[in-house]
Amino acid sequence: MLGIPIAGWICAGLTGLGLTLGFAPFSQPLAGWLALIPLAYYGQKNRPGIRAALILGWFAGVTHFLTTFSWLTTVTAAGWIALCIYMAIYPALWFVLWVRFSGSDPDRMSSAGNIRHAMLGASAWVATEWLRGTVFSGFGWNGLGVSQGSLLLLAQIADLGGTLLVSWVVAMGSLTLTLTARRFELEIRGSQKWKPRWDFTAGVFVIGLTMVYGARTVLRQLPPPIHTLSYAAIQPAVAQDPWRSAKIEKVAGELMHWSEIALTGREPIDLLVWPESLAGTGWREEPEFQKVVQRARRIGARSLLTGSLDIRGPKTFNCAVLFTGPEGKVPLVYDKTHLVVMGEYVPLAGIFPWLRQLVAPGGDLTAGTVPGVLELEPSGIRVAPLICFEDSVPRLVRRAAQKLPHLLVNLTNDGWFGSSAGSRQHLENARFRAIETRLPLLRATNDGVTALISPRGVILSEVWDPDSGSYRASGFILGEIDLHEPQTTVYTRWGDWPAWGSLGLILAGLVFFRDVNKV
Repeated sequence: MLGIPIAGWICAGLTGLGLTLGFAPFSQPLAGWLALIPLAYYGQKNRPGIRAALILGWFAGVTHFLTTFSWLTTVTAAGWIALCIYMAIYPALWFVLWVRFSGSDPDRMSSAGNIRHAMLGASAWVATEWLRGTVFSGFGWNGLGVSQGSLLLLAQIADLGGTLLVSWVVAMGSLTLTLTARRFELEIRGSQKWKPRWDFTAGVFVIGLTMVYGARTVLRQLPPPIHTLSYAAIQPAVAQDPWRSAKIEKVAGELMHWSEIALTGREPIDLLVWPESLAGTGWREEPEFQKVVQRARRIGARSLLTGSLDIRGPKTFNCAVLFTGPEGKVPLVYDKTHLVVMGEYVPLAGIFPWLRQLVAPGGDLTAGTVPGVLELEPSGIRVAPLICFEDSVPRLVRRAAQKLPHLLVNLTNDGWFGSSAGSRQHLENARFRAIETRLPLLRATNDGVTALISPRGVILSEVWDPDSGSYRASGFILGEIDLHEPQTTVYTRWGDWPAWGSLGLILAGLVFFRDVNKV
């Protein structure tokens, strides 16, 4: 096929499917460590040319993205295919670089050469992963590091360099195993002498150092809290399709029903959270919505944070609206800054108006310009609202965290995911925002997954129906959160430095290591 041996296609397919196993609905972190091995081994052994490497890397990417992002078919099958074909460019670039750094002699390997090769390969993976999350506003879901969220000792380094640093460690470990296996093969065949494996030792050292940092972080005693916030987050499970919004009466009724169950008979709570806008109208234009907000506050919500559209003249914003303080006080509003392409805005629609016809809503929302931090009264607790996919965009959450909020709050409507793995993948990506910023994350969603995540990435509470075995159920979570004095982490301060470091290593490799396996 296209002049490429069938073994190459099989290895590329195995890598693509292996990567998919690392994410929901499978969520197998070991897959993240093993997935790169088949294609990387083939590349190191066979040294395909640039054309063949591009094709095989692209095939691995297409296989992975089509399977892990199959939930996009709930919105648009054509968009799913087009997006996955585009994103596969990045694994293709990685594989070309991996082969380029393999050197010219497939039968000569050394510890020093393998260490360089593994480091450069991991750096190439991180650089292409960063590009995928940045170019054309980016779609960085399910980076390799995200697959390690349940391995808490490993995930803790995200506060140093985000999920990209986790990805680098996993790729480094995986590629070290690949090169170790290839070196064993050569030594068994007698192609080279048996020598000490300092390359394997280096890989173990990197992983061990990562685990030690994680263990110290998890076991470290937290300082005394400065606030204890009582909260409730409602999951109304209002049925929707991707484009047709629910009726405001239905939305208001479900929100109020579950709010009453959560609040009645209890002491007033500090914060009640409702999900992202479920109705296609603005809160200012809906008396019914304003009534249920007032009612919820009267029965025990000192502050209420909800999602809503906000119509201001010719512009419409997707907002988080905070009702706090005395009744009748003007609410605080945060405008969503990161809009969803082809869902909330249509690129180039001003130049080519006919493009709007490709998207069922038919109009554009207006993006906000700055991250928002809203303050609860009378406690002075600062919350950073994140709307829809914003809690999956590290750079955006980092900018919000630089304003030193006490709490991250995500309002989202994942109802259009249906029964797919999309909602769970959203949660898997979001939990790293808590680790990166060392802030608790409270999520209120329409039908999953409403949850509370600790600053160490532990899912403390989530809506779950034991009878159906599903998180796609109406309900709520209720409790208290200990809030600590917010401080900037290394990641909050320096951002995606692993990407820049990786790009520097790649440049050095292309310039200086023309044959990285020679000692």
